[in-house]
Amino acid sequence: MKTTASAREAQQAFTGLLARPLVTAATDPRLYRLVLRHQQAVTDFARRLGYRVQRVGQAVRLIRVPLDGAVTRPPRPSEAPDRRLLALVCLLAACCEDVAGRVTLQRLSDMVRDLSAGYDPDDQAQRRQLRDAAAYLASWGVLRPHTSDERLLDEWTESGVGPGAGYEVDRDALLLMTSPDVMDLAFNPQPVTAAGQTVRQLRALLETPFVPYADLTADEAEALRASRGARAADVAQMTGGAVEARAEGMLVVLTDDEHKPPTVADWPRARAVDWVALLMADQAGRDGTRHADGTVHLTGDQVDAVVDDLIGWRGDYMTVPQRTVPGTVRRDAERMLTELGLLRVARDGSWTLLAAAGRYRDPDVTITDNTEPVR
Repeated sequence: MKTTASAREAQQAFTGLLARPLVTAATDPRLYRLVLRHQQAVTDFARRLGYRVQRVGQAVRLIRVPLDGAVTRPPRPSEAPDRRLLALVCLLAACCEDVAGRVTLQRLSDMVRDLSAGYDPDDQAQRRQLRDAAAYLASWGVLRPHTSDERLLDEWTESGVGPGAGYEVDRDALLLMTSPDVMDLAFNPQPVTAAGQTVRQLRALLETPFVPYADLTADEAEALRASRGARAADVAQMTGGAVEARAEGMLVVLTDDEHKPPTVADWPRARAVDWVALLMADQAGRDGTRHADGTVHLTGDQVDAVVDDLIGWRGDYMTVPQRTVPGTVRRDAERMLTELGLLRVARDGSWTLLAAAGRYRDPDVTITDNTEPVR
């Protein structure tokens, strides 16, 4: 069945909101307009996953309602804030509640200091963290920067002098981010209904890169196999993508178009960290122990051996840290492959490549100069 332009726009709005759960007219004007234009369809799609769409003024948020006390989450992004930074973000958001109009970073710093004895504005490292917390709130549209001179921000961060940066608080976005309704849903889980299994299946397909049957109980795996046709139809209607059914599991493949959904990973790119991770995954897939579920296991020593082989083969084309700092190649590969949902690293340093890594088998990497290869 041919997808109409209106239906495709609704799919773009929904996938965009999955990737950016809080959107405002200022942070992403196109996505915001699409969500409003197709609000009914987006709300219906969200409801099928047990989610909610909430709108306040010129801000819209997708609320991922926990199911039986849990949410389905993709692999943790490498740039995700740590707990201390998240705590500082929460403190900063609380201070924004008392701001009317514009405010400087120095003023916000004073407010955080008054609110928490754990923050010391005279400590350069903590000023840097507050800068990062403000940047995080700005990325979600809660703070709108009004300072074009980056030197003011750098001067405040490094020496504590000057206003730092100027912001305007978007109260609509702030209200959605700090909504007590969301906290209530987190601490008071909703009971699982008869449709819970379908909701779990859809969430896993749309929120994670790959759903391996090995991660499910025998009953859950059998149910997903039996319903894969229905789930494929659901996914196609909501996202415009297709479900690729493999013997080891299922994954969603989103189509490229003029406005590529932000849920599609732009990988691999012509960067050393990308092609190193790509070649590491390929060689690890050959050297490790393959299991019936499609996974490949390597001990920590085997991973180190793959690193040594790759450095000996392509070391001249790696970055200086990759060539000279022990452990850099392995850390780069682990960070990239884990974020993409292709690898799991155990506490003992062993690797488990998931079956989806097979999609990148036999990569063709061409060296274009002495510093940067491309695929």
